[in-house]
Amino acid sequence: MIIKPFQPLVFRRDLKNVTSPPFDVITKEQESLLKESRYNITHITLPELGGPSRSRDLLSQWVNEGIISKEKESCLLIITQDFRANGKDFSRIGLIAPVETSPPAGIVIPHEDTFEWAVKERRSLMETTGCQLEPIFLAVNGVSFERMLRSAIRGMEPFRKFEEPSGVINSCFIVRDGHSIDSITKAIGRDTAVVADGHHRLKATTQIFKDSEEGEREFWRYSFSYITSLQQESLMISGIHRLVNNGHSFSNYRGAIERYFTIEEAGLNDFSSKITIYDGSYHILEPKENAFEELGEFGNFRFNADPALVNHLIFNKIMGMSIDEVASKVTYTQSVPFAAEEVDKGRTGFAILMPEWDKSIFLSMIEKGRIMPQKSTYFYPKIPSGIAIYCKDFL
Repeated sequence: MIIKPFQPLVFRRDLKNVTSPPFDVITKEQESLLKESRYNITHITLPELGGPSRSRDLLSQWVNEGIISKEKESCLLIITQDFRANGKDFSRIGLIAPVETSPPAGIVIPHEDTFEWAVKERRSLMETTGCQLEPIFLAVNGVSFERMLRSAIRGMEPFRKFEEPSGVINSCFIVRDGHSIDSITKAIGRDTAVVADGHHRLKATTQIFKDSEEGEREFWRYSFSYITSLQQESLMISGIHRLVNNGHSFSNYRGAIERYFTIEEAGLNDFSSKITIYDGSYHILEPKENAFEELGEFGNFRFNADPALVNHLIFNKIMGMSIDEVASKVTYTQSVPFAAEEVDKGRTGFAILMPEWDKSIFLSMIEKGRIMPQKSTYFYPKIPSGIAIYCKDFL
């Protein structure tokens, strides 16, 4: 994997008020709260009136006002994240840098399908602003570069440190030393990476590279990325829950679903490793043999929480939804309480809850070239947006 030092745009104000979660995990309520801060990054990543042109104009305005400015020297950014989960304390370290992704060379490996509309949306924003506003999330299987990162920041003070509402404490370091940059570049050069998050942005970037004229292509050859080790215990993978709109109810499809799944009624804490449907009650789904047969080659993995069991079997075959209909009738959340609340308040028909991933199962599927349905994995903690921006023509 090829990375390069770069000159990021960074905020020159308190990051507590300018960062946000990645744009695609923010609820409308969160977005409204974040935008109460005049310079929050969501004004750029989730533009309202004016769309991408408004984002471009705001970026120019913030540069002119000195709110953000470009680093004078090429550098790499290193981020540590300290947090508590499942009763344990964790510390994760990662790197922010441009990574070569075009032309595709099998070094950066996607594992999910994409929605065409979402790729077009991100492409329009990136082309109009001339910037990659948020890093995609990459996970490498090696651990050597993790030791190199910790060595590079030993004794350094972070240039920014802030705590997210979720309790994650982010410490951000700028590495300008040429020897450290060379060592990190060489250490990570031996690794391949799995795309943990940002499949739509990656596809948009590779499309722009392909369609750009020669003078523009070098910038789009690289995808702005956050890179961490898949082997770190502090990198966790959950499923993403599906909310099916009010035009559908579980009871209407239960008989058809029972042809492929054994359904067991359950309580709130009984479904940690199984696909579960919530419609006011919890229903655990255990796939039968014919469920895996219906998946064709995907069924060879025989994983009882395979997202394909939901998308290809329940949505496509049983409910008769096309890919476009799935995009318009299904929404996503990583929060079980939020999913249950949406059902209980009648804002969605039913929820399909997906369990935590076992990393070994995930890796075995990826190593065999498996491409999963859209929104199959949720890697966390996420890296906040607004730590840095990668632009081609801001001075």
